[in-house]
Amino acid sequence: MNEKREQESKKPRKKKLRLGHLMYHNSFVLAFSFTVALIGWFVMAAGSDLNRIYVIKDVPINIGLSAEAEADGLRVFGQNYDTVDIEVSGSNLITSKLTAEDFSVTATLNPVSTKLTENTTQKYAAEVRVSKKNSYSDFDIVSRNPEEINIEYDKYRELSLPLETNIVFTADTGFFPGTPVPSEETIIISGPASSVNKVSHAVVAHTYDSPLRASEELTCPVKLYDQDNQEITDPAGIYLTLSVDSVQVQVPVLPRKTVDLVVSYAHKPAGFSESRISVEPKTIDIVATTQEALDAVQEIRLDTIIDFADLDLSARTASFTMEIPIPAGTRSINSTGDNSVDQAVVTINLNGYRQAAVSVPESNVELINPPGEVEAQLTTRSLEVKLAGPEAQVSKLTGDAVTVQVDMSNIESRTGSVDVPATVTVTGSAGEACWVLGSYTVTVTLAPSSSSTVPGRSSSPGATPAE
Repeated sequence: MNEKREQESKKPRKKKLRLGHLMYHNSFVLAFSFTVALIGWFVMAAGSDLNRIYVIKDVPINIGLSAEAEADGLRVFGQNYDTVDIEVSGSNLITSKLTAEDFSVTATLNPVSTKLTENTTQKYAAEVRVSKKNSYSDFDIVSRNPEEINIEYDKYRELSLPLETNIVFTADTGFFPGTPVPSEETIIISGPASSVNKVSHAVVAHTYDSPLRASEELTCPVKLYDQDNQEITDPAGIYLTLSVDSVQVQVPVLPRKTVDLVVSYAHKPAGFSESRISVEPKTIDIVATTQEALDAVQEIRLDTIIDFADLDLSARTASFTMEIPIPAGTRSINSTGDNSVDQAVVTINLNGYRQAAVSVPESNVELINPPGEVEAQLTTRSLEVKLAGPEAQVSKLTGDAVTVQVDMSNIESRTGSVDVPATVTVTGSAGEACWVLGSYTVTVTLAPSSSSTVPGRSSSPGATPAE
C-alpha cells in the first residue's frame, strides 16, 4: 500500500491553465491586441457609411423682390444676416464634400404695403428658404440658421450737390491768398430716399494754423450736413454712398506786388502840372505764379494815348476810360465789390485853361525835304491855328509865337497841287504851358524846275486847317 503511494507520488503532475496568468504571457498579449484592433477596424469600416449630421457654414443669402415691390421701385439697402449655416444629414461620404455652391438660399422682399414714410428705411422680416441645387443629391436638409432675416428697404434716390469749400488760411506778408480749388465741383449722393432727403449740403473743410508762403495741396474728406447744419457723422450707417469720399484741394498762395499805372501823352506841354491829372486807380496789385514773372513788371502803361491836341477846352475836365493791360503771366487782384478792376479812369483838370485863334504868317512856314525834280511853292500867306493854354498866357499869344514845318519827304515828284500835313509848334517860353489844338495841312504847288516862280512863295492862299 505504501509502495503504491510512493510510486504515484513519483509520477509528473499536469499543470492547470489559469486566465490571470495569461495576461503576463507576451505571446498571448500580442495576439489579443491584434485581434481587438482588427475587430475595431471592421466596426469602423462598417459604420463609415452610416447617416450623420453635418453643417455647411456661411452660405450667401440672395435677396429677391416680389413683383409688387419691384413695380413700386423698392430696393434693399441692408439686412441683419448675409449668410446662413445649413445643417444636413446623410452619408458621411456625401455630406463631408458639400459646399455653399450646392445650395440655393433666398429671401424675398414682399411687404404687405409698399407705402413709405419718407423719414427712415422700412424693415421687413423675410423667411430664409434653402434648397438643393441638385435635387437628386442623396442627403437631407435638416435646418438653417437663421430661419428669417430682417431686411431694410426704401426707394432709391440720387442727389447732385455743389461741393462747398471751407478752407481757412491766411497768407504771409507779400503773398496773396487765392481761392481754394477742389478737384471736384459737384458730388453725387445716392441711397435710400429717406436718407438722401436728410442731406442739405456737402463740404470739404480744413484750417491752417500758420500763414502760408507757398501754394499747397491737401486731401480733404467730404462731409455731409443736414438742414440744421448738423454733420451727418455716419453716412454709411444710413446706407448713403458718395461719388467720391475725399477730394484734392489746391490752396493757391501767390507772390504779390503793387505797381503804378502810367499814362502816355502826345503834344502835352512840359509845363502842364501833373497835379491836374488823376488816375483812378493810381496803382493796382498783381500776383504771379512765379517770383521771376512778378519781378519783371515795374509799372503798367495804359494802352490809350491822350493827345492834348484833341482836348475839348469847352469843358472844365476831360475824362478817359482805358483798359488796363495786365502783363502776361500775372493777374490783377484789385476788385470793387464782386467785380475785378480791369479799367482805369484818367481825368484832366482844364479849369483856367482857354483856347485862342492866331494867324501864323507865311514867314513862319517852312518847307523841308522837297522833291528834287520839281520846285515846291507854298500857296498860303497865313495859317489860322487854334491854341490852348492858361487863360492869362494864351490870350497874349500871336502868330509870331508859332512855327509851321511842312515835311515833304513822302511826296511824289510830280507837278500840281498837293495837301501836305504840317507840324505846328508854339515856340519860346509860351510853349512850356501852351499847345496847339487840332491838326493842319497846307497846300503846296509842285512846278517844273524851269518855272520862273520864286520857290516857296505864292500869290494865292491855300492853307487848310483840319480839326
